[in-house]
Amino acid sequence: MSKLDEGLVRALAEDGSACAVVRVRNSLHLGLISRHFDVAAKFPFINALGVRCDRRDAARLAAMQEVVSVTSQCRVRALDAREGDVAGAETVEALGVAGLTGRGTVLAVLDTGVAPHLDVSVPRERIAEFRDFVGDGEHPYDDNGHGTFVAGVAAGGGVLSGGRIRGVAPDADIVAVKVIGESGETGAFTILAGMQWLFDNCVRLGVKVACMSFGADPLPSADPLKLGAEMLSRRGITVVCAAGNSGAGKLKSPGISPEVITVGAVDGDMRVAEFSSSGMYQGVYRPDVCAPGVAVKGPDAGGTYALMTGTSVSAPYVAGACCLLHERYKRLTPRDAKRMIVASARVLDGARVFRL
Repeated sequence: MSKLDEGLVRALAEDGSACAVVRVRNSLHLGLISRHFDVAAKFPFINALGVRCDRRDAARLAAMQEVVSVTSQCRVRALDAREGDVAGAETVEALGVAGLTGRGTVLAVLDTGVAPHLDVSVPRERIAEFRDFVGDGEHPYDDNGHGTFVAGVAAGGGVLSGGRIRGVAPDADIVAVKVIGESGETGAFTILAGMQWLFDNCVRLGVKVACMSFGADPLPSADPLKLGAEMLSRRGITVVCAAGNSGAGKLKSPGISPEVITVGAVDGDMRVAEFSSSGMYQGVYRPDVCAPGVAVKGPDAGGTYALMTGTSVSAPYVAGACCLLHERYKRLTPRDAKRMIVASARVLDGARVFRL
């Protein structure tokens, strides 16, 4: 089997050069590649490098014994469809499960950033750390709004709405990792840089749950986003991913991984939304569960509220629930969390639906 994926081959044929994710057999080989190729980024947590290459470079890399795979830098998109009026929409809220509110847990949101909305900053500042891989900003911001909404569904405190619109784990702290820009799109290099930073800093920050409401078309093998999410899971983080908004048969990465919790969307009647992605990847059907994701209210980056539809909404709903589990069970593993979420879902019309 060729080490070069088809997407990279096409990109090289069209443009003559492209950016590629090069995975090597072990960390000792990272230096070798760095010495002989144009390296743009390093991702040691998955033994990979981001390399600028032409067709000759790609052929050389594929011929090296030390190289496992050479894949394209895929485009990654935030998985939402925003609407305007919040009147009559469903409110995603949780009054606490047996008194649980997420207090003492830390949620990482890898997204477009998180703005200091009242619902995450009052009565105490709950954005515990902010890291910007797009604009290198020092203070929390969100120039798109997607990440603020996602954080609010998972952990919004409901201050602005008097408690009517709040997240599933309203006392959880948030680590905001900005890996997507204003357009709602980014490249795999930026996502992997954010994952690498989280891998390196999760113990220091106490991160127990990570929400990834973005997706890319999966690669048939050696998918770098899938591998990155799995390495975070093996680091002890419960990783929750959106399934995608492209319908049946079009599951998105990193939600293809069996080691994460992949979440599809249902509407207010608990019916699976037509847009919600599903499908088989390497013999296993996903999503693992579905959750509310149609016309949901949540905080926007402008300091008010908005509506959003998509599996981007469903994933933080489950991520918030995972924060509650980690609050309740201090030694919970990612595998335990996934098992408990799946086991507590109800089967409706053939789909597992998780609803608090």
